[in-house]
Amino acid sequence: MKQFFFTVILIFSGYILTLNAQDSGHLKDKAMEEFKNENYPKAIQIIKSALKENPDDADIYFYLGFFTHYNAYDSRPLEGYNASYSDTVFNYLDKAIELNPNHGDAKYFYAAEAGAAALNTVRTGRSEKFKFYYQKAYNKGAFPDWALEYGKITLDLCDKDALLFTHGDFILNVCWYLQFIENYRTDISVIPLALMDRPWFAIALKKGSIFKNVNMSVTKNQLIDMHPYKWDSTLIQINVPESLKKKYNLPLDFKMKWFVNPDFTTNRIINKINSEKAKPRTYLSAHRAMLLNIIETNQWERPVYFTAGFEEFYLAGLDKNFQHGGLVSKLLPFETDGTVWEFDFMALEKLVFDVSYQNYKKVLDDNQPRVSKILNTYKSPFWILAHHYKENGEAKKLAKLIENYKNKMIIGFYSNYEKQILESLENLKTNNHNF
Repeated sequence: MKQFFFTVILIFSGYILTLNAQDSGHLKDKAMEEFKNENYPKAIQIIKSALKENPDDADIYFYLGFFTHYNAYDSRPLEGYNASYSDTVFNYLDKAIELNPNHGDAKYFYAAEAGAAALNTVRTGRSEKFKFYYQKAYNKGAFPDWALEYGKITLDLCDKDALLFTHGDFILNVCWYLQFIENYRTDISVIPLALMDRPWFAIALKKGSIFKNVNMSVTKNQLIDMHPYKWDSTLIQINVPESLKKKYNLPLDFKMKWFVNPDFTTNRIINKINSEKAKPRTYLSAHRAMLLNIIETNQWERPVYFTAGFEEFYLAGLDKNFQHGGLVSKLLPFETDGTVWEFDFMALEKLVFDVSYQNYKKVLDDNQPRVSKILNTYKSPFWILAHHYKENGEAKKLAKLIENYKNKMIIGFYSNYEKQILESLENLKTNNHNF
């Protein structure tokens, strides 16, 4: 009878746990829907209810950290927000990682929160603590070896003293960790373009108090007074130095031509003068205005690069002038499409033949699914270079490239994609009538 009683208790307990798990799963789904609608406070409220149902669920703590991070930095200004939010985010993510040491996305957001907290020290005049947060994230395992390898390869593709515009938390935080903690490629100014509409950040970048300074022709007061600027599509012409004209065989009177389009459109219909047909009011965003000022002021003194994966919106048409080099693209003073300057084949060959990718495989055991797909960028140099070899009849180089692809890129990460690329490369080799 006693054995029967305990059996019933175990079955009943398991039934209750199953119900709780189902309830918390339903609440997690509801919370995610609110998050998708960008109602972050509601998402947090719902996921806290899920926590009551299942207090040992690592994913729930991850969602709490995830949602609270967005609530702090990506929502409208909300009552009650202060710097203690960062500690709250860290505490939630600490718990998620404690319950699941392999929770890669919790580690990713740990790095994202560390980056936000580090930037806050600059904004509040406590930049002596900037490095503290990056070291904190590293100690938590937020910067795995494969991520640091990707960052080093990215930085090493840039010329000395480059301006490197970045897009997204991952590559920015990896590069800043390498620069500020490991003193790696500190000659480069790493610029998160999306933050250039924050006056305090633009001032810090111009001043060079913690970051390597970037020349801008705007004054401190103009930076403080940042706002969307009334703008219509305008041709900007930038002088090109004699050395670049000679290098790229450009005419003596050549100037870079850049059509800068507005990036904000409102429902307000206006005409500036009576004879003009009324049309929607358009504006130049602050971050696009700052990009324009940096490029104009730089006058090609420092080489300019952009990391891979940029949203076209942020590039303001400059991508027409990109020389693609795999993980980064270099800005040239003319449109490159269809020219011999469209690709940097020396950089691509370096990536295909010289880089070992010795830490690449570690992503299989230390994955951060939210961002690790960026590693698929490694494959693009193989693809581009293979077609170049095919077009130029370089059969031996193509064969060597394929072997390098097999040895370096076939690791079981997005396996189907790996195989598709390999099949395409081998098809180029098989259809060798041009060789």
